[in-house]
Amino acid sequence: MLNGLYHVLKHYEKMLNDDIFTRCSEINDKLNEGCVSEARAMVIKLLDCLEKDNDSYMPLINHLVREVGLYPYMNPETSNWEDRFAYEAFKTDIGEDKKYALHLDQSLVLKRLLLGDSIAVSAPTSFGKSFIIDAYIAIKRPNIVVDIVPTVALADETRRRLTHKFGDEYKIITTTDATVAEKSIFVYPQERAFAYIQILEVIDILIVDEFYKASAKYDDSRSSTLLNTMIELGKKAKQRYYLAPNISELPDNVFTEGMEFLKLDFKTVVTQACKMYRKKTQDVDMDTFKRETLRQLACQDIGKTLIYAGTYPNISTVCDILKDSLPERNSKILNAFSEWIAKNYGSHYRLHSLVKKGIGIHNGQMHRSLSQLQVKLFEREDGLMNMVSTSSIIEGVNTQAKNVILWSVKNGTSSIDYFTYRNIIGRAGRMFRYFVGKVYLLEMPPETETTTLELEFPDDVVCSLDGNNPGVRLNNQQFLLIKSYHDEMAALLGPDIWSKLYNNPQIKSCNPTLLKAIASKIMQDSNWPRNYDALIHRKTWDWRPAIEDVIDIADIRRKGQVKTYACIASNGWSMTIPNIYEQVCKYGITMEDMFDFERKISYNFASTLSIINLIKQAVYPNTPDISDFIHRASNAFLPKLVFQLEEYGLPRMISKKIHCSGIINLEDDSTEISSVIEKFKEIGLDNLFETVKGLDDFDKFIIKYFYQGIG
Repeated sequence: MLNGLYHVLKHYEKMLNDDIFTRCSEINDKLNEGCVSEARAMVIKLLDCLEKDNDSYMPLINHLVREVGLYPYMNPETSNWEDRFAYEAFKTDIGEDKKYALHLDQSLVLKRLLLGDSIAVSAPTSFGKSFIIDAYIAIKRPNIVVDIVPTVALADETRRRLTHKFGDEYKIITTTDATVAEKSIFVYPQERAFAYIQILEVIDILIVDEFYKASAKYDDSRSSTLLNTMIELGKKAKQRYYLAPNISELPDNVFTEGMEFLKLDFKTVVTQACKMYRKKTQDVDMDTFKRETLRQLACQDIGKTLIYAGTYPNISTVCDILKDSLPERNSKILNAFSEWIAKNYGSHYRLHSLVKKGIGIHNGQMHRSLSQLQVKLFEREDGLMNMVSTSSIIEGVNTQAKNVILWSVKNGTSSIDYFTYRNIIGRAGRMFRYFVGKVYLLEMPPETETTTLELEFPDDVVCSLDGNNPGVRLNNQQFLLIKSYHDEMAALLGPDIWSKLYNNPQIKSCNPTLLKAIASKIMQDSNWPRNYDALIHRKTWDWRPAIEDVIDIADIRRKGQVKTYACIASNGWSMTIPNIYEQVCKYGITMEDMFDFERKISYNFASTLSIINLIKQAVYPNTPDISDFIHRASNAFLPKLVFQLEEYGLPRMISKKIHCSGIINLEDDSTEISSVIEKFKEIGLDNLFETVKGLDDFDKFIIKYFYQGIG
């Protein structure tokens, strides 16, 4: 028996009700047995119970919280002096006005980083990794920080947090065309990193969030780019900090060589699984059972809920069930949002009617501004209550909820594995808000298994390396592969041209197999892509053959519809979204397709065309330079600043009103986004509202949210 804790228990025995005293005693027993994780879970459940009853923490409760390392949950005002001293010892600067206490394992990770160690950390979703990064920056004050995140949405979320804390001292960079300040924090997906690889000489710390995506098993389409980014930036990094959830083992590999793997299982919330699928009787089919169970849960008003649907068709099914089951919320903010959607996207767009009933949608086929607004409204008490999603909700944002409903165990056409399942249910519960998160399983989850993260070394990644300075340890066969690739490209394009092209950041970021295919096409036919010259003009009908050829080699599906959308949307700045939809819907293109096609055009299509233009310019000097077309396509045929402002949370339709007011010129593509942000700050919120005409109440709500995000 821990003597100190035993005497504390005896002292408060008469003051506590029997249930709480019994639970405290059981926690003490677990601690004596050395079962700290179990004791911690019991403490969290006890705190949840006290919160529901509005009971304050007595010194005994604070002592138990301290014993299990949950220092952020302590109440120093009701702690005895020994526990309060321990609480103060774990407080640290995280870039805000006051210091915050870290929990035991957060403090451990921060200590290792401050010592200069490079570490790869696996920790639960609720671990609180952002606090560690913020504390490191606040204490260490590094000059150059690079934070690689998996999505643009997460980049915006991270930018907002860092701007609030460090915006006065650091330049926070999320785009590919910014000038680098002496103190800069870069936050972006891996595809944008190559724009700065030759500019950055030294990186003080390289952070890779969700680094499990470097495995093709978890992100087949983008893993090679992330591996390449880790190598190229790793060459310049003094220190590396890689983060992932739920990894059991990390075998030796060249990508994390020199880093120590820390597997931490410190949970700050408790997840309770409700195995609803066990209630299905044999006389009821699975689909009927799931529909009825979802209706019942929706009508019980169980609180903020994320519903994992798994596939796009399932999202429609789940939304229809919820829409038929739930009354309108009669929320002023949701009604305003619904009207705003109808005005700016069209009343036919289903989100218009869903949000009135507190239902949101999160998937990869949606305008960033709509996703951001829904996440914002999901955080509000008077906002969205249910968010129906694909895996985008576990990859793109840090939103968590009181509940998670697992409607399906599919991720597209494949079944989810245990690792993905853990990531999904990890969204239930939230530090300081939901001590206990509930997971309602409508289908049987995958079987428990350990997750070993195998980081393989694909040939495409090997070929993209510089043989004289690869950045990682290579074997003889890999050196020969690099040489063979360079010899092949030099023979294909000519040694001088290949030498000139090789160090171009866009060429280095291109998949070697795709690069070789493009080079072969160009060398075989000087007129490929067909009608290439037409891209320097504005006659969209003449673009079609060239667009088709680029879509083909970029392997973008639904070629005909993407081509049609590109031609029509090329006038997007002068048209409204309902106007564009009215034209493209005749070709079977839905609103969701429009969002998806815009993303493919602005990245896959534009980046492929950029490689084609570079090679054609080098091989055939008289070829027209179509850089202007590529620039426009990469910005979804919007002014560059308008497209970038959407990542900051300002939708294009509001940017249009601001531009037309004459207060800021958003059509000047030579202006850097940071300069425009400073201009917004100079103008100020109130002055903007007075100057810009035609802003409705929800426009103003969005602009306020935008201003909160720029500091």
